[in-house]
Amino acid sequence: MASEVRLPQGFPGEQWILALAEAAGLDPAFSCAVAGLCGRILLDMQSDRHLLYLREGRLELQPLSPDSSWNLVLRAPLAVWKLLFSPQPPPCYQGITSLRAAVPDFLIEGDQLLAAQCMHGLERLVELGRGVGDASMEREPAVRRDSSQITGRYVDLPGIDSGSARVYYEEAGQGLPLVLLHTAGADGRQFHDLLCDVEIARCWRMIAFDLPLHGKSIPSTGWWREPYRLTTRDYAHWCIAFIRAVVKGRAVVLGCSMGGAMAVYLAARHREDVSAAIGLEAPDRSPGRRNRFLCHPQVNQAAHNPTYVYNLMSPASPREARRRAWWYYSQGGYGVYAGDLHFYSNEWDGSRVIPEIDTAQCPLYLLTGAYDYSAPPESTRRLAAKRPGIDMRIMPDLGHFPMTEDPDRFREYLLPVLEELENKLDAQGDLVHR
Repeated sequence: MASEVRLPQGFPGEQWILALAEAAGLDPAFSCAVAGLCGRILLDMQSDRHLLYLREGRLELQPLSPDSSWNLVLRAPLAVWKLLFSPQPPPCYQGITSLRAAVPDFLIEGDQLLAAQCMHGLERLVELGRGVGDASMEREPAVRRDSSQITGRYVDLPGIDSGSARVYYEEAGQGLPLVLLHTAGADGRQFHDLLCDVEIARCWRMIAFDLPLHGKSIPSTGWWREPYRLTTRDYAHWCIAFIRAVVKGRAVVLGCSMGGAMAVYLAARHREDVSAAIGLEAPDRSPGRRNRFLCHPQVNQAAHNPTYVYNLMSPASPREARRRAWWYYSQGGYGVYAGDLHFYSNEWDGSRVIPEIDTAQCPLYLLTGAYDYSAPPESTRRLAAKRPGIDMRIMPDLGHFPMTEDPDRFREYLLPVLEELENKLDAQGDLVHR
């Protein structure tokens, strides 16, 4: 595969590195991302090694000698670098963050704090190295959307033991209720394009709510007294409390990532409130997603955390949509993303709940993007294999945030599922046995 990729002219020679450093210095996005950072970064490609000096928002290529020192090393075989810088990299090679998580041959050695601090800039450097810049082609929307059909309001939900939470939600459409669960560290804005979809709104009452501490929901009393940590018990409680207070009947639940895992959990444990479930990017397990820099006093959470998830998306998805997904993550409350990952990366084990699902009573669909390395297709396949009757579908051109990163492409996979459910459910959301 490495021999088939097309690379920018001169890769990976000194002239190519010089051109990359010059492009970075002229790029406002890169300069802003690394402002105030200083250090020497070695790019080790085995046959080629280049030492870059980062300072004052710019990169300089420095001579490499036996006496040279550096703070950070990015090390991989040349074949890995070729795939990284190819215009259309395959899954797991879309960025430095994905390489680090999913490709054993790629290593980041040295000052890990500096690596976390400058990751936003390094990922931008990869985009510049592909010759992408800001001139990527954006597709014209082919779907009729109307934001005026969305309404937003608050509802007070009871807590588990005491107290309450004031939760914000948005809805659009009419018909069968479809409750939308956002990903870890984000909020209901991820479903904005779905809520605007005029065609889907004719048959579905779509409702997206922000968990407490997320988006526009109000933190509960005393939230600041201890670090936030989402548990399975708490998460399921807020979902069921919301369905009972707002839907007032059974609902189809569609969730993504940790929301996809919760959709599976609700289908297994709360069939009295859930008539069907659609799990987007739902893994059997997703260990290792938490790290110490997600909530670190020396790392800018508003830059690091969205960059940490940016390459979970397909590089072929429209740049504007991917950047919007990045922006949503930049606005998360301090420690909230790390706290959500307690459920998603520590507690969640789909093998424990999937045997309880009765797909004859509660249909379950699992849709996973090929570019997702947090919940990769093989992980979802393992989950689906544990229970007959689960409908699993791979989305080869999408990643971890399909409804946000490429809503037009995503609806091509979602519409057939919704049409099947329209034929299976009556007006009250109950299964019709034919």
